[in-house]
Amino acid sequence: MRKYPIVSSNGEVFNASNIGVNHTAVGTFIGGMASSYNKEFDNEDEVCLESGLGDIRYCKIGDIKEAYQILKEEIIAKKPHNIDDYAECVQKTVMRYFGDFSNIKNRLSFFPSEEDINGNIEIGKVSDLAHKNAAMCVERAMLAQNLLMEIGIKSFFKASGVIINGKPDAHAYNLVNHDGKCYIFDVTIPTIRSDKISPLVSEIPQEVFDKLSKPNQDIGISVELDHFNPLQNKEYSVTYDAGRKEVYQVENVKVK
Repeated sequence: MRKYPIVSSNGEVFNASNIGVNHTAVGTFIGGMASSYNKEFDNEDEVCLESGLGDIRYCKIGDIKEAYQILKEEIIAKKPHNIDDYAECVQKTVMRYFGDFSNIKNRLSFFPSEEDINGNIEIGKVSDLAHKNAAMCVERAMLAQNLLMEIGIKSFFKASGVIINGKPDAHAYNLVNHDGKCYIFDVTIPTIRSDKISPLVSEIPQEVFDKLSKPNQDIGISVELDHFNPLQNKEYSVTYDAGRKEVYQVENVKVK
């Protein structure tokens, strides 16, 4: 299993054992986690899905060759020229690979608990959810991370506390830096750009990107935005990296 070095604010280095939420929407800390990752996932990486009392679950990426083939098909069909086009190809690939959200009640059945794994049951894989209509944000953002890397777009996988329509929760998404611009890239809660479903929910300043993309518990910034989510057909109010003292509010996000 891979370790994830984190440099603290005083320059000390320690190794996290997993990738996952380490700062919640209510400001509490979870130990042993790196909240961001800027490389392509392989099966040495373990990402935390659930960290509730008595219910800790992890996943690996698995074999996602089919997703790369779907991405190739989308790129051939779209002939992308810019970040909006590539984002559309990634969004379509993720949706074709996983399906919709109609079976999410069975999602955790694909991911054994830590207790079960200690009993020699194999850890669950993102690829196990292909075409099952059960994948949620962690699996979708992990797949998006590898797809973005495949086409040469710099991305961070990020897991953080969020507030979605007033409700504190945990969420995984991506942070993209391309052609001198930075974006929150969310294939689970996308928006509408140029009348197309797009995971580019907001452009953000470089300094905001730099704080959001840190893996540390004590470094971050809350980003507030409102937009129309076409997958759920309703307006969404989302605070990414919720619970931080510093807040950046996005203005003029395109809606339906």
